[in-house]
Parts: sequence; structure tokens; C-alpha cells
Amino acid sequence: MSDKKQITLLVTDSGLGGLSVCAGMAARFANDARYERIHLVYFNAWPEQDRGYRHYPDPADRSKVFDNALAAMAKYTPDHIYIACNTLSVIYPFTRFAKKTTIPVTGIVDHGVQMIYNALSRDVSARAVIFATPITIHENKHKTALVEQGIDPERIITQGCLALAGKIERAPFSNEVKTLIDENAAQAAQNLKNAGSTVYAALCCTHFGYCKDIFKDALARHTDKKVEILNPNQAMIDEACREIVPGGSPQISIDIVSRVTWEPAGIEAYDRLLSTVSPDVVDALKNYRLDGQLFSIELE
Repeated sequence: MSDKKQITLLVTDSGLGGLSVCAGMAARFANDARYERIHLVYFNAWPEQDRGYRHYPDPADRSKVFDNALAAMAKYTPDHIYIACNTLSVIYPFTRFAKKTTIPVTGIVDHGVQMIYNALSRDVSARAVIFATPITIHENKHKTALVEQGIDPERIITQGCLALAGKIERAPFSNEVKTLIDENAAQAAQNLKNAGSTVYAALCCTHFGYCKDIFKDALARHTDKKVEILNPNQAMIDEACREIVPGGSPQISIDIVSRVTWEPAGIEAYDRLLSTVSPDVVDALKNYRLDGQLFSIELE
């Protein structure tokens, strides 16, 4: 066990999807005997109030904006940065920060790849549908990595869910979210060929995990197959907490920071989603720090 008595861990996402990772980590670290103090920071890297990363059509601009956000994260002197966002994880290698930082940084894409690989290796007749944002699907990191590991590309269906993450961000329980998920499940089902008895739904956007039951029901209805959910959020939590030594009671402080506002109704929705996982994270969300200058969105 390390002699270090305190640690700072930073979780980032473009929005509140990755807050489920932060909440899961907070719950698990609550009995970690390795540290006396644990500081968790949740850094919202969403750039503008009504303009996310998909609104920057030039990949170089996305990288620049996220690079600015990463520079701001470094000011918290984190011992580890967890990118709990598939879109930002595929952007990260193209940032200047990635080329020079000494801070350990873990993205979530590899967790998703490993979960899909394990599932398809266990069941050679199964198929997988990767549900993700259009940017993540366009970058094609998951499918490329799986094919490189020997998975037949015809066993992998990719479905880019336009605007769904933003809808879940604002109103995860809305009928609009259910409709969008159903439409995307129907489109994915049309592309499935020669599927066995099981289809794996890989939720490769951290927002999608909040709606896992809706995804499962919709895909099962449109495929008439058994559907199993693969949620990389949980895999990231498990990996971050892998070396926990039980029996402790560290002092945990949680800060949530954002350069854009969250509406009270949205915060209430995430209270419903996460209060049983980590009431402390929900309290931090209700008292998040709004800072319009948190990081620069200038492209020059």
C-alpha cells in the first residue's frame, strides 16, 4: 500500500453522463483504507450552453477546445484523470495535452472494446450493436480495435445516435428520449444479419447507461432476440477501484465544476438516478460551481 495519505481523482465528461462513474467511485472509495483524504473532482467539459463538441465540424477545433479543458483540469493537480466520455476519449489522442502530460489519463473506449470482445468471444453466434454518438461512430475506434483482435466485422453493428446524449442530459425520463432510443434500436435491428439467440447492446456513450433498460427493451422488441447490456461505465468504475483496500473511512470531498449551467429540473432528474448510489455526489451536484471562465473555447 502506498504511503501517500491523500489523493485527488478527476473525472471528466461533456455533460452529466460520466457523473455515474464519479458516483460509483465515490461509493466504492468510501471504505478505502489506503488514504486519509480523497478529493474527487467532476469537471464538465461541455464547451457552450447550447453547443457541444458535435457542433464543431472541424476535428482540429474539437481537439483544441478539449485541450483547453484539459489544461484547466491540470490546475487541480489530479493524481489521475478519467475521461468518462467516449467522444472525448477518441478526441484525446489528438490534443497537445496528451503528448506532454505526466498525469495518468484513462479513457473509456478501451473498457468498451474489452467488454464487447469478451462477450463476442464467449458466444461465437452473438452479435453486438455499438450505440454511441455520431462522433464516436465516425472515429470507429471500437470496431477497428475489435477487428484487429480477430472479431468478424459483420458481427458488429454501429449505430450513431444523433442528439440523444443531449436529450438525456436535459430530460432523461422524457418520452422524447424513449422515442429516440426506439428509433435507433429499430435502425440497428435492420442491419443485423445472421444473429444468434443473443444480441449485445454496448452503450458506448456514458449518458446511455442511465437508459439501459429502455435500450434493452427496445432492441429486444425490434430483433426478437435476447439482449444483454454492456455498460463501459461500470468497467471504468471497477478498474479505478481495483486496488481498494477495504476497512477504511477516508474523508471524501467532492467538487463539481462547469462553465455551463444545469437547469434545476435536470439536477432533480439526476438526483433520482444517482441518490441511491452516492448521496454525496448528488449533494455536490446541487451545489456545483458555475464558472464561465473555467476553460477557454477560443480557437486561435
